[in-house]
Amino acid sequence: LDERVGQLFVPLGLTGDKNYFHYLIHDCHVCGVMYRTGPKEEVRTIHETIQNMAKIPLLIAANTESGGDGICLEGTSFGKPMAVAATDNADFAYKMGYTACKEGAAVGLNWSFAPIIDIDYEFHNPITNVRTFGSNPRRVKKMGSAYMRGAKENQVAVSIKHFQGDGVDERDQHIVTSVNSMSTDEWDKTYGYVYQSLIDEGAQTVMAGHIAQPAYVEKINPGASIKERYFPASVSKELLQGLLRKICSFP
Repeated sequence: LDERVGQLFVPLGLTGDKNYFHYLIHDCHVCGVMYRTGPKEEVRTIHETIQNMAKIPLLIAANTESGGDGICLEGTSFGKPMAVAATDNADFAYKMGYTACKEGAAVGLNWSFAPIIDIDYEFHNPITNVRTFGSNPRRVKKMGSAYMRGAKENQVAVSIKHFQGDGVDERDQHIVTSVNSMSTDEWDKTYGYVYQSLIDEGAQTVMAGHIAQPAYVEKINPGASIKERYFPASVSKELLQGLLRKICSFP
């Protein structure tokens, strides 16, 4: 039971201390680690060390959303997703995913917290803006799909984010629950279209955001209280079990 509980967690690796990692792996039984960017030799050595410690192979994650610099200091900074989207050429998104994940895999990466498939409807949003592929859902889908192809060719799993869709609210979801205020029909044609497309194309994981979607909570559970309607996706039964797993058919 302790191992099963531990397998739910992927903590940050904030140090290279072997005792710290031994505690995470052998005492807490975590399923993976996200080690912050550092020199490539240091990052690779730490990843090799912790994989050798683990009874169950670890997921090694990083925000390689715009290049290999998301996992090591010497990694390529390919360009922000907004710059890639401005070309309207999905080949650049493929090359970004390929570059980011090839370089990442060289130092131990097997799980990319990318591509970002938020839609930039509110340019004031401090999290999305240039980290998105823009405000056109079809372009976002096209670019996200191409990134996934580059990741797959390097045997790196993706995590499409941030479910159920950032970029409508101008607030930072890391600080306060932000709100996707779209109707269910609007969501289906935009975020729903993008998520469903990439899930159908084989996205292995989805990252839940601290973002509420009251319209869908109410549709799935008409008896939900006002408080429950504004629960963020990260803790919402309706959005995770209902919208993501049943409506979007994510396994």
